[in-house]
Amino acid sequence: MTERAKGSAGTAALPRVLLTLVAPAALEEALADLLLEAPELADGFTSSAASGHGAGLRFEAASERVRGRGRRVRFEIAIEHRGADALLERLQAALRDANLYYWICPMLECGILGGRAGKGARP
Repeated sequence: MTERAKGSAGTAALPRVLLTLVAPAALEEALADLLLEAPELADGFTSSAASGHGAGLRFEAASERVRGRGRRVRFEIAIEHRGADALLERLQAALRDANLYYWICPMLECGILGGRAGKGARP
């Protein structure tokens, strides 16, 4: 049977929600920096390239209007729900007009399968 390590500090620290942020690609570095400056809220995250589609999308460039989709970056953060609220407030204050879309989903479980590569290793 595989041993699973839950959360970053044992079972008590099990994150309860998945916070997803979707922002214009031009904000990738600024958003990553803000997340890295808040390790007490987001001690790790994943980012990936994404495309935004839809009638309500605010395009950042004329080329995006022509293509009908906008270049975006997606961040996913496993976090406690109250931490997600605090992080969203911090991002709102720092990035007032950022065109940042988010959603929060409950997590049933998260953890690391197998051994860690080193202390503090993240997926």
